[in-house]
Amino acid sequence: MKFKNIWALALISLAGSYLYGQSGPNPGDPNPESKGLITGTVVEEFSEVPMEYTSIAVYRTADSSLVTGTVTNTNGQFRLEDVPYGTYYVEIKFVGYQKSVHSPVVVSRNNRIVDLGEMTLSISSETLAEVEILADQRRVEYKIDKKVVNVSEDLSAAGGTAVDVLENTPSVSVDIEGNVSVRGSGNFTVLINGKPTVLDAADALRQIPASTIRNIEIITNPSVKYDPDGNGGIINVVLKKQNEKGTTGIVNASVGLNNKYRFDGLLNRRTGKMNYFIGGSYNDNVYEGSMIREQTEFLDNGVEEHNDATGNFDFIRGGYQLKAGMDYDVSPKSNLTFEASGGQYTFGMDRSSTTHEYTVPATNDLYFVNTNVMSRNSIYFSGNLNYTQTFDTAAHKLVAMANFSRSTGDGTDMLEYLEANENFEPFKSALSQKNRNVETDNGMEYRLQVDYTKPLANGKFEAGYQARIDDELEDNIFQVFDPDTDQWNAVDENSSEMSFFRNIQGAYVQVAGEFRKIQYQAGMRGEYTHRLIEYENYNTAYEINRFDYYPTLHLARQFINDHQVMLSYSKRVNRPRSYFLDSVASYIDPQTIRIGNPGLEPEYVNSFELGYQKGWDKNLLAFEAYYRNTSNLITRVTDYDSDAGIFYQRFTNINEDHVAGSEVMANWQFAKWFNLNASTNVYYYRIMGYLNGQEVDNSNVSWNANANTTFTVTPTSRIQANLGYHGPTVTAQGSAEGMYYINLAVRQDFFKRKLSATLQVRDLMGSMKREFTASGNGFTQYVLMQREPRVVMLTLSYRINNYRTEQRSDRQESGGGMDMDSGF
Repeated sequence: MKFKNIWALALISLAGSYLYGQSGPNPGDPNPESKGLITGTVVEEFSEVPMEYTSIAVYRTADSSLVTGTVTNTNGQFRLEDVPYGTYYVEIKFVGYQKSVHSPVVVSRNNRIVDLGEMTLSISSETLAEVEILADQRRVEYKIDKKVVNVSEDLSAAGGTAVDVLENTPSVSVDIEGNVSVRGSGNFTVLINGKPTVLDAADALRQIPASTIRNIEIITNPSVKYDPDGNGGIINVVLKKQNEKGTTGIVNASVGLNNKYRFDGLLNRRTGKMNYFIGGSYNDNVYEGSMIREQTEFLDNGVEEHNDATGNFDFIRGGYQLKAGMDYDVSPKSNLTFEASGGQYTFGMDRSSTTHEYTVPATNDLYFVNTNVMSRNSIYFSGNLNYTQTFDTAAHKLVAMANFSRSTGDGTDMLEYLEANENFEPFKSALSQKNRNVETDNGMEYRLQVDYTKPLANGKFEAGYQARIDDELEDNIFQVFDPDTDQWNAVDENSSEMSFFRNIQGAYVQVAGEFRKIQYQAGMRGEYTHRLIEYENYNTAYEINRFDYYPTLHLARQFINDHQVMLSYSKRVNRPRSYFLDSVASYIDPQTIRIGNPGLEPEYVNSFELGYQKGWDKNLLAFEAYYRNTSNLITRVTDYDSDAGIFYQRFTNINEDHVAGSEVMANWQFAKWFNLNASTNVYYYRIMGYLNGQEVDNSNVSWNANANTTFTVTPTSRIQANLGYHGPTVTAQGSAEGMYYINLAVRQDFFKRKLSATLQVRDLMGSMKREFTASGNGFTQYVLMQREPRVVMLTLSYRINNYRTEQRSDRQESGGGMDMDSGF
């Protein structure tokens, strides 16, 4: 308790002293003879939002020699001291914006203090043949604290989802099942326009059509304004939003080989103070695949039991979504926004396989035909109300948000295995079985948060509060089919009703400023968590009450000539989902059962990053070094029960893991018709702890690489190739092999860019796979899964009334630089 009081006192003292010391501007008067001061503020022309990290360079008019330079602070302000008397021109630059030059700027004895006032930058664009064509954006923009993926530049994602966009993105990996990981961690938070989503992170990314996304922000070391959840950080999906007056919209339709269909549309109308939008999407996709599994159990009597299976599967993804919203400018300084979305999300997997069970020395020789059908259906709704009140300046504001979301769902996981002859022809046998899990769930989430931002003389002060309540009820019934009565019979000892309740109360304080040209942002977040899990059938409960602190620190130094360095630290948490906690068993196949662990504790992560960037006009080189340590590591492990002949997959907390690596990224335009975006990530991974009383200490060095090449054939024609490689890595019980892939896409625009057609081929070489080995006490296991290769998709997009989202800057949605205004 004393420790908590010390932290609270330290935070209050820090905030108070900072506010006192930074309470107002003090430009001063440069005393040195023959030297003066140049000041000013840079804002974005379209949104009037202050632009931080904007480069300011002062050149001598006589010979164009560079005299001095700096960057703007978090309020868009800059201050250049000790400028010798003379005549200059001031150049203002920011990536993706038109350069602005102010001339002449005269510093003299009679004009020592030169205030350039408020200056604006506009998004770069050009006019060709009376058709406005926006300058090509980089597919990936490397901000000093995040990566921004511009979806319009990713042709291979056309007709796909957010997962397809992330497939060829630095720091991100996607396996053949569509599971996303950020620098090796599958635990991350997904936000949509900076707000939470009712769906799980993986489901949300699979559900959002790529055609509705403007950009995706990958933030690996967020500030305390965001939820601390997710080891891998935050993926913020920024959706398209139109701001021009009148009625505009966009419609997209996609079709692919082997039953792949998608449709979505968005209609927007702005009149005066009101802006309305309505949209919807529908998708129905099937992805075929194949699998091989080889298992060996070593019995105490020296006998080996082998279980070899081969088969095929279909991944099924489908559903629909409707969304609508409105913006209302209550006054010039206040805005009210309401958004609502709802729909149905379905996914499943149909798997059929044949199994050969035999022993060495030979005593048993059995054959089975297996069918596994898994289906999930969820109906969801989310409503969000935002109110923004600005004060004396646009940066001085109070933002309040209330969110309610609810989801109800049901699912069935049916497994049938029939004994067969050596030709895999089934026959009636006592060994044949058929069972299923029937699951229903009902969940609600409530959120309330308030964020306050106050600009100071050379920085800003921020504080906020959040309440988050999750309430979920799951009912699982295990049933066995009786062929004699043709009925399903419940097995009570394997059925249960689980209630999950979690209440999180959090608050943060954060200060940002500049000291001797080093920009800093330091914050502390405190959270109280109460979690209660109860099982009706077992009359047992698992409860957690705890208070945690999450500090963050960001330091940045911007140099002239587009050099930038940043150092950051954050502490984060991964709270186990109800799927990991549910102790009711479910069959994966006849020999494998998955079971959760209600006693799981949260993971805690300490993350450090060092970043460097250098820009040359349209080219950029970025480097990141990172280290991440996770304690209480949640790990999926496999145990073998030799008496029952069953493999159990369960979740447990292993001591810790360590990841240290470096990532090099480049955006390079070799010619007007050829652009390359590439990255490579080399890392060291080590997992340590104890499992079933035995020490675990596995490590390896691996690497990943991505390359995206774009060829501009004509102003309306482009060809793009994506190449990726994911290297092998180790796990707690074995290792996973590497893989590579190649995607190709061609885009053609028609009718003054009102209509676009994109043809793409994904996994051209058929090389995407998931291959791993595992071993434990008395067993070894090998699994290979491959998804259907050469997936061909055709996507058509039609813009209504010249709909353009690129004219809307992303600085309002997410806040540039270290200031991440979209999250809590």
